[in-house]
Amino acid sequence: MSEDNLVQIRELKKYFPLTGGVFRKVIGRVHAVDDVDLDIVRGETLGVVGESGCGKTTLGRTILRLLNPTSGQIIFDGKDITHLGGSELREVRRQMQIVFQDPMASLNPRITIKNSVGEPLVVNGIAKGPRMRDMVLELLQKVGLTEAHLNRFPHEFSGGQRQRICIARALALNPKFIVMDEPTSSTDVSVQAQTLNLMKDLQDEFGLTYMFISHDLSVVKHMSDRIAVMYLGKIVELTPHDIFKEAMHPYTFALVSAVPIPDPRFAGKAAILSGEVPSPINPPTGCRFHPRCPFAQDRCSKDIPELRDMGNGHLVACHYAGTLDFGRSAQQEYADSFDVPANA
Repeated sequence: MSEDNLVQIRELKKYFPLTGGVFRKVIGRVHAVDDVDLDIVRGETLGVVGESGCGKTTLGRTILRLLNPTSGQIIFDGKDITHLGGSELREVRRQMQIVFQDPMASLNPRITIKNSVGEPLVVNGIAKGPRMRDMVLELLQKVGLTEAHLNRFPHEFSGGQRQRICIARALALNPKFIVMDEPTSSTDVSVQAQTLNLMKDLQDEFGLTYMFISHDLSVVKHMSDRIAVMYLGKIVELTPHDIFKEAMHPYTFALVSAVPIPDPRFAGKAAILSGEVPSPINPPTGCRFHPRCPFAQDRCSKDIPELRDMGNGHLVACHYAGTLDFGRSAQQEYADSFDVPANA
């Protein structure tokens, strides 16, 4: 493993069994994460995007060992944590945290914010009593809250404030790696900007590594150093480039072209995909995207495409990547409409 890689996963799979009948026998499996290889570099933000149900959240939780992998390997900071348990896993988890999508659901409504944020400090034997209170106050101040908030309960805060509290709790143990699972989905646009800027500032201050999961491609573009695109449990594209301009997988281009544009001149130009998302219980053979792909050929239904390096670290799992002509997206035309000649 390269010393630059904080997280490395190889052939990672997470299947959920389906049971049925009187004796609850296993009758199928949901292929939530299926044979994923991925490296996350120290200090970077890796964005993960894709449709609902594609496996983004499951991937993040499996890396943190909140879910046990079905098979594969997870290496964190040079240590194989795939099968760790007990005290060894608890020690590693101090370095790995998560900010959940719904801050209200992840905060205990019966205890104060002081105790919610301070619980990791107490459980891990770092601080308690007045020392814990001082450390919690310092954490809250880092995320823009004050001493007056210490003894309040979760329902007394706005959605944006609750998300800040969850970020403070994630920072309590001074982790190296944080999974951000849709951290701005429950807040309005102005609060989203504040939260994103806060996350960037904290990353610079503490040297954090983020895995940033989101449906919002514009937010992911703003936050991420690299972007991974998932479809039905697999990564189909991984790029350090601007996916709005350099998408090479048909699915990525369809995602980009579906981003809303606040200009009626560009309405109706989205690349609408035909058909429904296949079931993860019985995924298609070959390329999983081929039933909906407008460029699919016979080979696509038979052979599984491997992630190929198309240059400069741009990986694409498509047999015909680099040869397909998507045309220009409405998003590119919209961006070009703001260009003004230098002599204007």
